[in-house]
Amino acid sequence: MEAIMARRGTSVRVLGLSKSLQVKYRRAVALSGARSQSQHLLSMIRRAILEAEQKHGDLLHALTPEEQDVLGVIEAGAAEVSQIAEETLLTVRRVEQVLDELIGRGLVESRRKGGKTESARGAVIKLYFLAENKTIRLI
Repeated sequence: MEAIMARRGTSVRVLGLSKSLQVKYRRAVALSGARSQSQHLLSMIRRAILEAEQKHGDLLHALTPEEQDVLGVIEAGAAEVSQIAEETLLTVRRVEQVLDELIGRGLVESRRKGGKTESARGAVIKLYFLAENKTIRLI
């Protein structure tokens, strides 16, 4: 069962929980001393962030296993999305999402290849490379 957060005004409601789980959660929030589910969830989110920062350091510089895999493949020379997907065993869509995140953080850059002439415009492909100004330590 998947829980989904829904926002109504300034309050937050957790959707996707069974009735019995909702009752237990409301009771747990009341016993924790939190004034609302929103306040309880905010404190739980902060706690999760603090624990992750203690374990991994700065979260924006830490790499997930998927990010490590993608960077390792790019470093080894695969630069097209299809090659990266094939070597990491991730879907093309997931590779594109990871690449967008890495580009946004300045770890990877994309360059276009081909399409210099009018007839070759359809042959443009996007290649991905490690950012030149970044040093990335892969485990």
